Amino acid sequence: MTRNSQLIEKLINWHKQIHPDYCGSNTPSADSKSQLDDLVFHILKPLEEQFNEVIISYGFNSSELNRYVQRVNPRDTGPREDQHAASELNLAGNRICIRDGAACDLWVKGFEHKMHLVAKFITEHLPFDRLYYYGNDRPIHISFGPEHSRYIQYRRTRTDGKRVLGKVIKLAEASDYFASLD
Repeated sequence: MTRNSQLIEKLINWHKQIHPDYCGSNTPSADSKSQLDDLVFHILKPLEEQFNEVIISYGFNSSELNRYVQRVNPRDTGPREDQHAASELNLAGNRICIRDGAACDLWVKGFEHKMHLVAKFITEHLPFDRLYYYGNDRPIHISFGPEHSRYIQYRRTRTDGKRVLGKVIKLAEASDYFASLD
């Protein structure tokens, strides 16, 4: 199995660790598969080449898996905008996510408490669409899509555990911002 295939498998099978009771399908459509391939090629492979193994904590959501996640644990999810569903359609035949592209939340092995370094590398070297940074010891949400908006936002966690919107970080300031977290 090639490295690309292994990364695609991680994006599709992420739920087996997080939602072991889910026994439905998580097979991407042809359009979604193409977007997942782009995410692997432009984001995940370069991260592994630079750092170490990528661990997917929240990956691709088919329509069926999305319905399951929204039923059992919708906390901190925004399927309409977060690109985890790529081009998948809901039961009404409409796109689940209004944005093109694909997304995942990830860790890099060995950098579990230094995710600011991963975020810094992404902002300096990779053609991303959106990056949500939750802290040095939290996974990063990263997407790749045709907009290449390079939107960066710190999302903080309140004392009650809920993640909320924090500071929007301008791309020109991102390198210094993430370097200051060391």
